[in-house]
Amino acid sequence: MNDIWNFFQDLSDGLNAALNGVNPLPVLIIGIIIGFLQPKPDRYLLKATLAVVAAFAIQAVWPALLGRPMNFPDFSRLQSIVQLFILLVIAYGTIGLLGSLKTALKFEGKKA
Repeated sequence: MNDIWNFFQDLSDGLNAALNGVNPLPVLIIGIIIGFLQPKPDRYLLKATLAVVAAFAIQAVWPALLGRPMNFPDFSRLQSIVQLFILLVIAYGTIGLLGSLKTALKFEGKKA
């Protein structure tokens, strides 16, 4: 019983650390840019994945531009996997919302 309790306690600590350490700003900025520049609102998951990969690349390379060592995420840890999922959901929502908004504004412009 003690092993199960330790497992759930470690899981809780990993989720808490992931929520405290997530940085959604690069994904939001890239998601907004992709959302405004997309010609058709489709393939949201592909575009969200592209936004997350670009954000992770920027976060990994940015310290090297300042003369420090590159900072790569460790995907063998629970915290990094949960952060990746959270950022993917944020990017998907942002790109989907902006695609729907762009379509609605186009439709209103044709109707009036």
